[in-house]
Amino acid sequence: MPLKKLFTAILSIFILAVACVVAFGALEDRLAVRGQERWTDAERAYQWLVAGQRMNRKFFVLRTGLIPSYENGEDCFVYDEALAAMAFTYRGDYGRARRIFKFFDGVRKRHIREKGGIWGFTDVYKRHGAETETRAAGPNAWILMALNYYFNKTDDREFFPLARDIADWLISLQSIEGGIIGGYYGNGEPMAWISTEHNFDCYAALRDFGIISGEDKYIRKAKEVYKWLHDDVWDEGARRFLLGRRNPNFATDLSSWAVLSLGTKYAESLDFALEKSLNTQFYEVGNTEVEGFDFGSTYKTSPFPDKDAVWFEGTSHMVLAFDIAGREAESDYFLSELDKCLTDSPVFPYTKGLPYASNEGTPVYDSWLMQDKPLCVAGTAWYFFAKNGFNPFSAFGDIEAPNKTVEEIDHLMDYQFAPVVDDFEYTDIKFHTAYPEDLLLVNKADVALSRTEELSADNGHSMKIEFTPYGNAKTASAAIKRSFLYPQNWSTYNTITIWVYSRGTSGRTNNIANFSVKDREGEIYNSPPIFLNRNGWRRYTFDLWRDFSRDPYDGVTYGDGLFGLSRIIEISFFIRSKHPVESCRVYLDKIELARSTVIDK
Repeated sequence: MPLKKLFTAILSIFILAVACVVAFGALEDRLAVRGQERWTDAERAYQWLVAGQRMNRKFFVLRTGLIPSYENGEDCFVYDEALAAMAFTYRGDYGRARRIFKFFDGVRKRHIREKGGIWGFTDVYKRHGAETETRAAGPNAWILMALNYYFNKTDDREFFPLARDIADWLISLQSIEGGIIGGYYGNGEPMAWISTEHNFDCYAALRDFGIISGEDKYIRKAKEVYKWLHDDVWDEGARRFLLGRRNPNFATDLSSWAVLSLGTKYAESLDFALEKSLNTQFYEVGNTEVEGFDFGSTYKTSPFPDKDAVWFEGTSHMVLAFDIAGREAESDYFLSELDKCLTDSPVFPYTKGLPYASNEGTPVYDSWLMQDKPLCVAGTAWYFFAKNGFNPFSAFGDIEAPNKTVEEIDHLMDYQFAPVVDDFEYTDIKFHTAYPEDLLLVNKADVALSRTEELSADNGHSMKIEFTPYGNAKTASAAIKRSFLYPQNWSTYNTITIWVYSRGTSGRTNNIANFSVKDREGEIYNSPPIFLNRNGWRRYTFDLWRDFSRDPYDGVTYGDGLFGLSRIIEISFFIRSKHPVESCRVYLDKIELARSTVIDK
């Protein structure tokens, strides 16, 4: 056959194939809306999710299974993909849920090939599957929650390796206090902050996977996460959760998700949301006034929501939380408010959905604007859950039974760091949360901390401190602090030892250090000086009862003046440099308590 005729034949076949694909897609779209005249509001919201997945095509037919988070959008938030997978599973539309899981399983397998193990999913994927950067704990936990629900509803265990890898990755992010850190930034640095919201997610994800897999390891880790939530960020007096570790701010989902994840014992937190978040706005797109809950604020002027928008997604959270708490009248009322705002989709015929909020309001966290258009997955999926009374925080329908499983498991968590106060033989994540940057006190100097194998007193790891005074400074100082969530009982010990490696420039240095301890009353007591002009490793052993003295710069107007060793709440290593100031590199290792009568200085 002449080349020209062959080319024409191939082109004709290609055009016919494209036409068939387009025709099949059009037929699929028409079949998808059959019977639409009988659809309820909940069904129209569900069909909006279905259409988002169905219409995300590449080259007319190729699909990733992902759902753009907004109509005609490019971004697919991992959290939103988990919500959609749960909605599909709830309806028994398992094939659609599997498409989403297959995408993430493919990413997992690629990570194993290229990086040697699961790396955590990025917060966002583009609609055709491209990765972005930040890998946060919360969205990964939501994929595990979606898998847990799918496992409980089906006999399909194909994605069990995916679920286990996510669970293990979340555990790798566990702080020294039990909570899960934020994840990793795009540059690979860990997010050392700990979010209450993310830990609600991680707790539920690990709890249910442990129950479904029959592996107590995950239930025990869930119990540790719960202990951190209750002990560190639950404000017993205000009956509400803080936003995170050492973060007093408040967002509405700290109340609603507390009930959805942890159960009715935290139902009183819903009243805090009613007080701080409830407001009324005009939803211009739907031409209706709506009462519901704001998300939060910029937090620059107030730790509480500024009540300038109704957050549709969050109002659905509250509907479900009120229902679980047995407050049916409030649940029904706020659901009816959402019903008024359900909006016809301009993109997917016969479907309806919700955007994020009634209006933009002020930027949340100084960056994220609430949006009254376009329709979005989060607002629509949570509305679907609210209409069906479905709590996505439980794979089993009930929330109290799985929480009881965690409560009753035999797992005693001991956070008394004694007699080894610190030997740095743990993960980098635990190091970053033991010595977080937000506790550093620096005066006219820069300080860099790291956990290292470069030098060690015991052939393991140590802490490296790089201390660099400003060039024009006459004096400089830095305090490297470790604050204990659970007060430490040192009352049965009488000595503490710390190994220090230093090397003064030109054989001498004006830099000295102290080991400091803060007791239950906040009184600070300092050890005798540690001179940093000595070369190599040196062991310093101090008598807790005789060697430590009240910090003269700490003031003497509070406390009882007694070194309260039964409740130690903080330790620190304090470096001072006097004129002429000098940089130094110091290594610390093996901070240990002992019962000894021999004092070695």
